[in-house]
Amino acid sequence: MTFLVYCLASDPGALAEAGAEERPLTVVALGTSLTHSGGWLKPLETQLSECLERSVNVLDFGRDGATSDWGVVVLEDAVHARPDVILIEFSINDAALTKGISLRRSRENVKTIVLRLKDALPRLKIFLMTMSPAFGPRAWIRPQIAAYYDVYRTLAAELDVGYIDNLPDWNNLTELRARIPDGLHPMPEWAGRILVPSIARAIGSTECVETRTKP
Repeated sequence: MTFLVYCLASDPGALAEAGAEERPLTVVALGTSLTHSGGWLKPLETQLSECLERSVNVLDFGRDGATSDWGVVVLEDAVHARPDVILIEFSINDAALTKGISLRRSRENVKTIVLRLKDALPRLKIFLMTMSPAFGPRAWIRPQIAAYYDVYRTLAAELDVGYIDNLPDWNNLTELRARIPDGLHPMPEWAGRILVPSIARAIGSTECVETRTKP
């Protein structure tokens, strides 16, 4: 199967001219192992650079095993990176019973992160993201994962920030469990195929066209 995503800017010529003189677009990805070890950050950087016709730096602020508690702690480091865009995902670990992060605490942490970012960087584009599903024992310890994901949808509306819901695209895949062999972490190739188009479309403020050709 081949996979192609490209972006159509409303004024490509103007975008290219402006991009040539601008500093690189800086994107911070703040989250869990689904970010840090996901394998989609570099493909996103490449896609955005091609789409926006300018230099793009995607910075990894993810950590394996991280929860939104850690996100609050590391927030100042993310602010110091002076990003133009920040992507936030902690639901998959906040939902794990072993982490001890209640639904209410998860919501309060993410709200704190967003409000501090808005205060520190008023022009920052903020996106809350759902990620992939879990299976088997990894799902058993996350019995309320749907509720944790739903917090992001409601918070995005409440706080007037972006929301990227990747879960439906995962659930539309055939042989989904084969794409997430350990029950939690998608294969990097598939993480890129699923996440990059929707994220690039949201960040680029463009019309992204997907073309999938099956053999």
